[in-house]
Amino acid sequence: MDSLRCNRRPCPAFLLVAWLGLLLLLPRGIAADPKVPDVDEILRRFLARAREAAEVESRQEICYLRKTRVEQLTEDGTVRETRSKEYAITNRAGVVRAWLVKVDDQEPSERELNSDRKGDSEARKEVGRRRKGPDFLDEALVRRFTYRFEAEEQVDGRRVFRLGYEPRTDAADSNASVDRLLSALHGQIWIDAEEFELVKVEARLRSALRLLGGLVGSLNRLEFAIQRRPIEPGHWANVLLTTHAEGRKLFSAFRARVQVDHDAFSIRPLSPATP
Repeated sequence: MDSLRCNRRPCPAFLLVAWLGLLLLLPRGIAADPKVPDVDEILRRFLARAREAAEVESRQEICYLRKTRVEQLTEDGTVRETRSKEYAITNRAGVVRAWLVKVDDQEPSERELNSDRKGDSEARKEVGRRRKGPDFLDEALVRRFTYRFEAEEQVDGRRVFRLGYEPRTDAADSNASVDRLLSALHGQIWIDAEEFELVKVEARLRSALRLLGGLVGSLNRLEFAIQRRPIEPGHWANVLLTTHAEGRKLFSAFRARVQVDHDAFSIRPLSPATP
C-alpha cells in the first residue's frame, strides 16, 4: 500500500511510531489489569468459608458411597493388576465411619470383612476422625505454601480463580515423612469466585524423595488431584480423587494409579438432641 511507504521503501517515521505504539500499549494493557484479584483476600475468604462449612457439617449427617480402584502398573505403564473396594460412608457431625460393602464388585467374604475391621488405616476406616474443613486441609496446611494468581477460568460453568502454589522456604524444618513430602510438592488450586469453595487441587513432586538416603525406599513420582462439586445448594464435597505414584520400597519397585469416586450423597440435619 503506497500510503504506508515513502519512495517505495518503508517510512522510518511510520515504523518508529508503530513500534513505540506496540511497546507502550500492549504491556500496559496486561500489567495494569484492574480485575486481577488480591491473592491474600482470596485465601482469607477461602479459609473463612472452610471454617463455616465445618461448622455447618457439625450439625449434619452426610452419607455417600466411596469407590476405590487401584491399578498396579508394569514398567511400561500397562495395567498388571486391578483391585477395587466400595465403602458406605457416614459422616455424622464430623465423625466419619466406613463400612466395606464390595470387593472387586462382589460382596465381601467374612475373611475380608474381618480383615477390614482390624485394619487401622484411616484411608479405610477413619473411625473417630473429626474433620476441620473440606476432607483434608486446614489453615495450618494452607499456610505451608505461598500462592500466586495465575488465571481466571471456567469449571463446569462456574467462574474460578486458579492459583499456583509453592512450599514456603521458611517452613519449619523436619525430618518427618509428611513434612518432607509437603516441602517437595507444588501445583495449582482452583477456588470458586462466588462461594470461595475449593473446586480442584493438583499437586506433584519437584524431585524424588528418598527415605534414609534411599536405603528404605524412595518416591520417584507422585501426582494427585482432587475435584469438588456442589452436591446441593451451599454444600460442596469431594467427588473424585486420583493419584499416580512410582517408587521403590526396599528392593521392590512399585507403580500404581488410584482413583476414588464419591457419589450417592444424602444429607440430613441433626436435631440438637441427636448424639
